[in-house]
Amino acid sequence: MHVRKPLKAIFVMFLLHSACLFPSRLIADQTANPQAERDRQQESAVASLFDEARKQAKLRPLSKIRDRKSLEQLVCTAAVTGKVPRSRRGYPLLATGATQDSASANPANLDKPSALYKTTNPQELTPELKGVALYERPRGPDGHSRPGFARYSVAVWPAQQQADGKAEYWVGVQLYWSAGAEFFENNFSDAME
Repeated sequence: MHVRKPLKAIFVMFLLHSACLFPSRLIADQTANPQAERDRQQESAVASLFDEARKQAKLRPLSKIRDRKSLEQLVCTAAVTGKVPRSRRGYPLLATGATQDSASANPANLDKPSALYKTTNPQELTPELKGVALYERPRGPDGHSRPGFARYSVAVWPAQQQADGKAEYWVGVQLYWSAGAEFFENNFSDAME
């Protein structure tokens, strides 16, 4: 019995010590990197363009998710590294995989439920943003519409400063199922982590 109490006390001290150090390191890392902040004004501009593109195409409106951490992390990673993050198998994460040249050669490259791209003007409707905004799930073999996406999220981060001083931004947009469908898939299917 005497052995358990000291071990318990040491464990509690370790947890308290770790908890006290972690937040200060996190704050120090974020303040050391000036690009740790996303640009919420630009996100609002991109969301407005997204909504307007859907409205003009007479598609049903989607609700905007204010904060989606996984999307924010991917866009932040792209802004810091200067390139699209890739999966273990080498596929681009959250990207259409299309550049301006390949998009003009094959517009089908832009018909995806997500996009990650770099732009000098986030307040402009780019082909990548338009491709995501106009995306609708294809109809099933019987001609009936399948359940589609109900929500979307936007993240915008400033890119590394260019030598010419021109401001660039990384923009990420992704479509999501309804909250109920996403909860079910994440907790009761093979998709759960």
